Amino acid sequence: SSGINAEWPLRPGDSSGSVGYQDYQLELSFVKTLLEIMAVKAHDAGVKVCTGIVSYSTRVHVEVDPCCDNSFCRVVDRFDDRLMQYRAGSTNTNGALKVARQMLQAAASYKKVAILITDGKSNTGGSPVAFAEQMRREDGIDIVALGVTKYVNEAELKGISGMEFVTKIDVFDEFHELATILLEANYLGDEYDLETSFEDICSEDYSSFQMECEREDPPEEEEDECEWGAWSNCVRKKNNRCVQTRTCKLEGSVVENEKQECSCSEAANFMSSLRLKHTPSKSHRLHSSRRGRV
Repeated sequence: SSGINAEWPLRPGDSSGSVGYQDYQLELSFVKTLLEIMAVKAHDAGVKVCTGIVSYSTRVHVEVDPCCDNSFCRVVDRFDDRLMQYRAGSTNTNGALKVARQMLQAAASYKKVAILITDGKSNTGGSPVAFAEQMRREDGIDIVALGVTKYVNEAELKGISGMEFVTKIDVFDEFHELATILLEANYLGDEYDLETSFEDICSEDYSSFQMECEREDPPEEEEDECEWGAWSNCVRKKNNRCVQTRTCKLEGSVVENEKQECSCSEAANFMSSLRLKHTPSKSHRLHSSRRGRV
């Protein structure tokens, strides 16, 4: 194919405590190979692909903003320079998907794909299944879930991806084997051939890495406005303050109200004094009550 069709793969990567530092390095090595494969395939096809990376444990961290200002060459530099930090913690997959969705929504006209790599079951931040379904249904984001280790929750990954099957490897050492399969499937030779092709592409890339990319803010949605009524009469309250109120209605229902202090009229002062004058005192009420029982 020819021309430019930008796609947006964003990769939430699990760096929780159950992964461990050494296994996380194997995960990063696999993601780096995946990026290089995509770079070569996109270059050969004349397709522009924009990519971003999110890592997560208990908290979510944006490693690469998924906008087109960052080329594959500059993103891979982050791996070569060992700038992807390992952060131990729980597994907050739901939080990672929320950040991924927010970032991918900035590219409304592009095909959007999220590749999720995790070693197990979410144990903080709530279940990610309902939110993942919302991403797929409302935003058209395809989610590819890759499970690592035999302890992975396959039912959860199926719910996240919406697929009947789960791509899974039993141990982190199998990332290398999976990378080899991807190379063979894309007719890219071995890892040396891939590195050579990728370096040729980057030899003509003089761009710099942008941690945050400039993008237009999405237009604000217009909300239906309620209609405010007139202020009520000024009424003196028990604390001797004079207050008036008004309400705002939308489709016949009160959706908001507010009050403000005001100056009571002479009539309001007169009515207030009458109420005080005709209100029996506590001792008088008690006396009347006793007489009623005699």
